[in-house]
Amino acid sequence: MKVIEKYNDSLHNPYWKYQLGPETYEVKDTPLRVEAIKKALRSDDRFDFITAQQFPERFIARLHPYHDYILNTASGLKDDDEEFYPDLFPGENANLRRKVDSPLWGGIWCTDAVTPIKRKTYEVARASAETALTGAELLRKGLEKTVYALCRPSGHHAGPRVFGGYCYFNNAAVAAEYLLPEGRVALVDIDYHHGNGTQEFFDEVKSVFTASIHCDPTNEYPYFWGYADEKGKGQAAGTNHNEPLPKETGIEQYSGAVDRILSKIEEFKPSFLIIAAGFDTHRNDPIGGFNIHTEDYISIGRQFKALGIPTLVCQEGGYNVDVLGQCVKNFLLGFM
Repeated sequence: MKVIEKYNDSLHNPYWKYQLGPETYEVKDTPLRVEAIKKALRSDDRFDFITAQQFPERFIARLHPYHDYILNTASGLKDDDEEFYPDLFPGENANLRRKVDSPLWGGIWCTDAVTPIKRKTYEVARASAETALTGAELLRKGLEKTVYALCRPSGHHAGPRVFGGYCYFNNAAVAAEYLLPEGRVALVDIDYHHGNGTQEFFDEVKSVFTASIHCDPTNEYPYFWGYADEKGKGQAAGTNHNEPLPKETGIEQYSGAVDRILSKIEEFKPSFLIIAAGFDTHRNDPIGGFNIHTEDYISIGRQFKALGIPTLVCQEGGYNVDVLGQCVKNFLLGFM
């Protein structure tokens, strides 16, 4: 199986604080996550690493209206340790007519005040999207049946209006858009958190079926999206399906949700499948809450393999570096 990788800079290290009982933990989107995955996959000669190719920025910019904002803000920072956080978010009656090209206007483009822009942010976010695009190109040309794109940073919280949730460009959405001229696409998010940006990208696009299995947003980020009654809009009504699950969900309940989604995908008859694969569903993930074991990911991968259609797996979350590599490897082995 081809594994696509690219630029992975240690200077892009956003972190957030996570409260678990009386303890507070700092969780980083660290390059150690990528290194743990690479170590696990390189121990098996069935995985073949290749470097992502460069794509014109239009493939990213046409989906993300904040593309230039991230580029300009990042390039304007002179210190590698400097971080810029949007901190003011205009309401619906705000006067935006005098908008200027300034980092201070970040509240227009970002959904939260915890997603930093650093000097390397644009570079790593573009490379992450190009990793997914390279995987999509291999599928489009019929060169591979299953491809794994080792994306970092993640992308599924970045949408058509705003970025956020430590996601800058939506890697899976960019790949889906790239594949659409060749046929319909099904995009399934299996991260612990709902892929709100991905859902919004295709909420009114009838040629893309989107689905997500995640913790009930009543109790988990992103709170305002991911409920079962969100079915798609307009001409795309019926092409979105959410499976919000309770905390402590184990493999039996999780596999049932996968089966329900697979049934809908079979009805949709897509030419391609994209899986936004987060492994913060693991029982020991510091920001997760499900009870999925390391070995369970093999059977989850097998369920998706049963569809028998060209598949691109894009890396999303997963923050326990002690188990992340094996979780990813097991999931991919399920396709073999």
